Amino acid sequence: MNVTRSTKRNVTSRAMALVVVALLASLSLLTACGSTSSSSSLPPREPPSGEHQLTAEDVNAWLDGKLPDALKNGDIPGAVVSVVKDGQVVTTRGYGWADTGASGGQPVAVDPQTSLFRVASVSKIPTSIAVMQLVEQGKVDLDADISAYLDFEIERRFDEPLTLRHLLTHSAGFDESLRLAQNETDLEDYVKNQAPAQVFAPGTTPGYSNYGMALVGYIVQRISGQPFETYVREHVLEPAGMTSSTYEQPLPEGMAGLLGPGYTSTGEEVLFLRMGAFPAGSLTVSAPDFAAFMNAQLSRSPGLLREETWERTWSPGLGKAKLGNRAKAGEMGLGYFELSRHGRRIVEHSGDLPGWHSKFELYPEEKTGIFISYNGDGNEASHSLREDLAQGFADRYFPGETLKASGSKDSAERARQVAGSYVPSRTFWTTFMSAWMPAFSSVSIEHMGDGRLKVDDAQLVEVEPWVWRQVNGRGAIAAQVKDGKVVKLSRGAATTLLPMTPLQRALAPVFGACLVLLLVVTVAWPVGALRRRRALKRGQETGAPVPWLTRVARGGGVLALAAQLTWILLLVGYVTNMFAIADGSFAWLIPVARCAQVLQALGVVATIPAMADLVMSLRRRAGWRRITMSAVLLAALVALAWWAWAGNALAPRLGL
Repeated sequence: MNVTRSTKRNVTSRAMALVVVALLASLSLLTACGSTSSSSSLPPREPPSGEHQLTAEDVNAWLDGKLPDALKNGDIPGAVVSVVKDGQVVTTRGYGWADTGASGGQPVAVDPQTSLFRVASVSKIPTSIAVMQLVEQGKVDLDADISAYLDFEIERRFDEPLTLRHLLTHSAGFDESLRLAQNETDLEDYVKNQAPAQVFAPGTTPGYSNYGMALVGYIVQRISGQPFETYVREHVLEPAGMTSSTYEQPLPEGMAGLLGPGYTSTGEEVLFLRMGAFPAGSLTVSAPDFAAFMNAQLSRSPGLLREETWERTWSPGLGKAKLGNRAKAGEMGLGYFELSRHGRRIVEHSGDLPGWHSKFELYPEEKTGIFISYNGDGNEASHSLREDLAQGFADRYFPGETLKASGSKDSAERARQVAGSYVPSRTFWTTFMSAWMPAFSSVSIEHMGDGRLKVDDAQLVEVEPWVWRQVNGRGAIAAQVKDGKVVKLSRGAATTLLPMTPLQRALAPVFGACLVLLLVVTVAWPVGALRRRRALKRGQETGAPVPWLTRVARGGGVLALAAQLTWILLLVGYVTNMFAIADGSFAWLIPVARCAQVLQALGVVATIPAMADLVMSLRRRAGWRRITMSAVLLAALVALAWWAWAGNALAPRLGL
């Protein structure tokens, strides 16, 4: 249900790097180390070569020349592609395997007519259409507070109304959450018991939210008086011609045999993930069904919505009045992402589940659409497959002029001001994970010295003041500037980037430094005890015995160190099993997190005896070794207490 696969992979790689830093922090003060990485890539996309005729013959030749090699290079088992234009299905193609036979059965090839694929967050589009039907009927109001449609209260941090418009534009301000055990399908239970905290004022800071769209589905269920999956089947899917598509979990009898498994990057089968937030991500479709759905949208089917409602749904949901200059990076319609390729308007959505990845793009004015779905996480070479295909389609059939820089003499200075490290709005802000997220979910923006920006491997040029667009792609960045400083960036329609604060920058280094100090003092204690024992055997003076207060302080230091090691265990478990934890098999992470919190709390309390011990050692002139160790212990405990406070390590809400 995430927006992109690359985000997950970036999180994983950065988190693993952070774990390594934490584990080796004791060495970092004494030695320096570095690492390198490499990746492969898909065959290069052909550059614009003049307009081709969008015919079945040409599209099939293009797809057949592209997809088999891309799937092979990316280690992806199978895929389907549908292309439509002017109400007709241009082509529906299938490639590779729906079932590889990895579990011991016979391999099954993808059948483009009958094979089913899970489309994850693309599920949000029928959900959005469903609620807009209720808007048309006057049963709900886009700009009324949603409390009027709910039978429970959502925790609020702001006085502004929270509306359906905010939910549909991913601007409700919700914190991110990770649901470890999703093998339940009760929508009501999910929205009532898994509500994340609200961290941004509604309408100000777009940040993609699965919970927000699940809440939309629950409102549809409440207002219609029907189970969500029933309502959307009767009023959206079937009227759109989607007769072999469903939100049901598990699949209804007769459909289950048409869905092969999804596959991990290592070729292992992925279990069918059932989710409480199913309006946001549980839709299963066939390629012909989705072709029919694209045509229904492009024809502005009155069986779904009135024409004016279609335009309202595709138009910016917040607009420049709310977002200011940031709106120029792309805006959310009401459920749809809006973007441009070669100057042509596109509305679209992507979707990701473990083992499943999908995307569709509609050209409303050209009445053209393309859909792709595939059943494997693949390797590093598969990351850009969807985007590469979509951009290649635009280059081939709707070519445009090469993007040109604005030529402003101030571009380089503006790029320099924008360059830096940012934290995305879609991250963990109020739970223990917020201690780690600034370190490995941050976005680094570089300036190239000539007004261009670089984000990951993408280069962007300034097309107007404070607006940059990707040279060969859809990406865009727009800045909000206040008093000469960049306060927010929009990176596309549903991602806000916030400048990383000094506090956030300090979290990981402080944790690492505390780990080093606690390891040093913990090792020093038995070493000192052995030294005293040897001195006693030799009849040498050993000084006064260790006071009980010192022993209590040292015990607190051991507990604090144990807390740190437990946090590291938790983080390793999370980042090494990101795709597996959603099936509930890693529910053990919850008691581990609680154990870490208890140990961390005891470590915080230990600052009191540690402070008393240092004062006592100074008054007694206990010797430089004991005084130094007491001071180091106190410094480590105080710094770790600050880390626990700043990183929400002790927050009751786990977000799991």
